[in-house]
Amino acid sequence: MKNKDLFVNLHVHTLYSKQDSIIKIEDLVRKVKEFGQEACAVTDHSSTAAYYYFKNECLKQDIRPIYGNEFYINHTYEEKTRNRDHLVCLAMNDEGLKNINRMQDIAVRHHYYKPILSYEVLPGYTEGVYGTSACSLGTIPKLLLESNTDKAWDWCDKFMEWFDGNFSLELQMHPGYKDQIDINNGLVKLHDLTGIPLTVSTDAHFLDESFRDTRRMIQAISWHKQYDEVQDSLKSNCVGSTDLILEFAKEIGFDLNIISKAIKQTNKIASLCNADLCDSKRKVPVFDKYNEFDLLFEEVL
Repeated sequence: MKNKDLFVNLHVHTLYSKQDSIIKIEDLVRKVKEFGQEACAVTDHSSTAAYYYFKNECLKQDIRPIYGNEFYINHTYEEKTRNRDHLVCLAMNDEGLKNINRMQDIAVRHHYYKPILSYEVLPGYTEGVYGTSACSLGTIPKLLLESNTDKAWDWCDKFMEWFDGNFSLELQMHPGYKDQIDINNGLVKLHDLTGIPLTVSTDAHFLDESFRDTRRMIQAISWHKQYDEVQDSLKSNCVGSTDLILEFAKEIGFDLNIISKAIKQTNKIASLCNADLCDSKRKVPVFDKYNEFDLLFEEVL
């Protein structure tokens, strides 16, 4: 990355996060280009469906695509529950991309309202994968909201071991969302205790603030509720830039020195993520198993 002080969007949902995000991929890439950013990730909810479309759009705009997934994850497959956690995974290399695809396949085969991954299988598929603690529905943020810092610390150790040190605690700047402010303070304390780097995201679900109402309508449809029953979408769930992150941080009174370091960490993570998709053109397989028989027939004839 050329500009190490430039924010990189590493937690982004597109239309492939069904009934949740309203970001069209071509609009996302255009916005990233407008911000002068060199790379961007897609991390749709338990989905890899956007990858080829995203790659093709990024190629047009000279943006480096980063392939990710925000998995729905439970502690075990034995207990059927809708109380699932979130975990962001980013492919650092080709093996990491294969592992994200493998985990997605496992999640789909254990579908329970959503495709579900399990912490029981996660450690076997983290080679080449970078992880972050995700939003307020991540395992660590949930524990912080329960004031269970000791258990959150234990999970920090687990993630650092499973991801071989390729893990960051994800700050988010959401004015008006008190739980997020409490989570951020807890993450900073964990960073001080463990040395795990802090990163930052907007957890983007729409392009800019003008699309908040549209997303709210989509949520109302998805949740089978009236529009007025759905809480306002956070204005900070937009495609982010350095200026926007700093603006949101100032609005909630967050330490700008900490947030500046977290912005640099987005660059560092992005520089580690260099996985590439194979050519998306259709390939016809070549069947050559019986070539020796063709040679034999030629000799006989």
